[in-house]
Amino acid sequence: MFTAIAGLAIVIHACSTSFKPVLNSQDGIRFKVTSLAQGREISMVQNKPLFVFVHASWCPTCKKMESEVLNQKEIGTPFNAGLVNVAIDVDGPDGTKLKQTYPIRATPTLFFFNTDGSLAKKIEGFTSIQELRDEIESLMAK
Repeated sequence: MFTAIAGLAIVIHACSTSFKPVLNSQDGIRFKVTSLAQGREISMVQNKPLFVFVHASWCPTCKKMESEVLNQKEIGTPFNAGLVNVAIDVDGPDGTKLKQTYPIRATPTLFFFNTDGSLAKKIEGFTSIQELRDEIESLMAK
């Protein structure tokens, strides 16, 4: 009986503990920008497209993408050099603002904005390394 209660307590604690995304890695995409407004401003000043990764602490697909795709060097190198990278929690203030303009039906959702602030592409769900490579090549060719 005690073992069952202790096990239940551990499960409840694990589910209630806030997930801290691993959004900065040595080799992968570095999400240096802390807000959507700051990202848009830097994008215009540096004349670089804006990449927004919308995630949720409760989203297993987001965690999978963070651990299998976003932390890879072959994605980090072109994204860090050519884009302003922002990570937004869908449940946070910036996520709420973003949802008012662009409906978010799934997490993760990836937004690519042109340097003028217009939306270039929106992708919902898990995205592979190859899909992201193709997207940045397309965006940079404009």
